[in-house]
Amino acid sequence: MTTKKRSEQHLIDQAGEQLLRSRLPRHWVLREYRPDYGLDFTLETFKTGLKNGEGPVTYETLGEHIFIQLKSVSAPEVKPLTIYGRGNVEKAQEVLNRDDKVADLDTYRFQLEVSELATVERMGIGVPVLLVIADLSAQRCSFVCLNDYIDKILVPRHKDFKSKESRTIHVPVYNEIGTDRGLAALRWYAKRAKLMAAFQRFTYQFSELQWAEHGDWRSLAELFAKRIITYDFWDDTEMCGLIPYDAAGLRRFIDTGQPGFIMPAADLPSGFDPDKIAKHFEKMDVFELWRQLSLLPKTHEDVWREWFLPTALGYSAS
Repeated sequence: MTTKKRSEQHLIDQAGEQLLRSRLPRHWVLREYRPDYGLDFTLETFKTGLKNGEGPVTYETLGEHIFIQLKSVSAPEVKPLTIYGRGNVEKAQEVLNRDDKVADLDTYRFQLEVSELATVERMGIGVPVLLVIADLSAQRCSFVCLNDYIDKILVPRHKDFKSKESRTIHVPVYNEIGTDRGLAALRWYAKRAKLMAAFQRFTYQFSELQWAEHGDWRSLAELFAKRIITYDFWDDTEMCGLIPYDAAGLRRFIDTGQPGFIMPAADLPSGFDPDKIAKHFEKMDVFELWRQLSLLPKTHEDVWREWFLPTALGYSAS
């Protein structure tokens, strides 16, 4: 009679977890997610350490989380995937332009059960789920966001992606954890829940400002600005230039009363009241700030959710 045995896959899984942990910032926290229904780990991000006087370095949590599904492979095969141009898949099914070859990407191909993909789809997009391939032969961990892969590739590509028991997922090799690119991507994904909550507030505030256009809109804008300036992502999203750009306008509005996006004309034709024109441009300037803020969720859906995906837009934009 023999005793219980440990399989080779158990050892591979253990080595894959160790490899993943070694590629993450050491002050981030990777927690096992048990029981496992397709999600292996949660990842919590922390600020870079700060030293308080002579005391030890401390790390402050950002309240940002990612789910991870880890697949460890001893020697996975890497194959090129040809990327072709296509239209906006939020507005139509995918139609590849075979005359517009964008690139050949090296990818890992991994078969995922549709039941796992359906679970991720059911979760929505608020907290990203990353499929991470731990390549033990190359000592490399590469990722793709499954929430976005489903919405931007599987759904527009197939009449019903759930019609088969499994689907092939292409994980770009260059989405490597442990590199500057990989670190920026993980930080960006981890902020998604708080960014989407902020985007909802921006659109609400812009709508309310429009209702108050002929009333005391300035007091309302000042109140709104005080509410949203407290978000901690304004100075921590350098990978997405539009957000720091809008943050600068928001701070100018708080400090001076004007965001500085729209300036009044220097020379006015005769017959115009300079004071009325000045007030008109002041209002347009403030409303332009909130218009830009309200456009962030549109850009997120159309562009940013394709970052790091094996698509033409994902390749070009990220």
